[in-house]
Amino acid sequence: MKRLLYTGLQNYDHAYLDAGTVFFTNALRAGNCPCCAIKLQAFEHELPVPPLQAGFTQLRWLCAEICPNCGWWHFSQDYEYSDSDRPERKSRSKWWELTFALQTEIELENTTLPIDVLKRHLMRRWEDRKLISAQQAEDLVASLLQEHHGGQVIRTTANVNAADGGIDLYLVVADDATIRRAVQVKRRITKESESIEEVRNFVGAMVLSGIESGIFVTTASRFTKLAQSAPAKAAEAKVKLQLDLIDGDMLFEILRAANASTSFQLPPRVRLDQEWQNTSGILITARELFTGDISGWAQK
Repeated sequence: MKRLLYTGLQNYDHAYLDAGTVFFTNALRAGNCPCCAIKLQAFEHELPVPPLQAGFTQLRWLCAEICPNCGWWHFSQDYEYSDSDRPERKSRSKWWELTFALQTEIELENTTLPIDVLKRHLMRRWEDRKLISAQQAEDLVASLLQEHHGGQVIRTTANVNAADGGIDLYLVVADDATIRRAVQVKRRITKESESIEEVRNFVGAMVLSGIESGIFVTTASRFTKLAQSAPAKAAEAKVKLQLDLIDGDMLFEILRAANASTSFQLPPRVRLDQEWQNTSGILITARELFTGDISGWAQK
């Protein structure tokens, strides 16, 4: 499955747009995404501007039109000038500074796709976790757990399809290479909930391996109620075990936390903590708008 990924930005002048030398000229005039041909959504952020002089006021807006499917965006700045003595002189026009997103096509099933590229894409389209391979799911979890818990993550087998005895990864202490926790990863394509059977199998594998602490990770959105009760039962069992369950929603939160300090190329004068407003009056932060999951604002 091919997807578009934001890889940078490009500035240009109105002259290029008016001359028709920008590839998306016609699409932009129609308010459509040049990549997906669907309607762009408009957002604005007002900037405070000191008055020019007595009787004159000016307002400035940062404006973005964003595709709710692929995340392509076009950015501009609007300027409104008004004279209290001559209301007819009120005008609003776009500045010459214009910016648009540069998108690159990626193949999601490609197992050689760099993990940082995969994480950046899943930040914008978390639902695409259902399209990645089992190998990529393990790579993603290994990378996130290593960042989240520290230490080192090692594989039980070199091939994701090989028999692993019910344990996919080990989280080890970096100093003495002592195994700290066992990890099982389940990539789900259609299942929305993870059953108790898989969790029990993992607990059995932990017992047989003599490991007292484990993490069961699924890309499914949630665990069933029976599965959710497994950690408490494991802690009370004769062979006391510590078991953590991480579902798809929790995994996304870990991904988002890991990317919180990552630098992004944002349009001019945009800060991640800014509040932006769409045409329906819904407020959203620039962080969610430009770097978060598209579905978070596309459905508002």
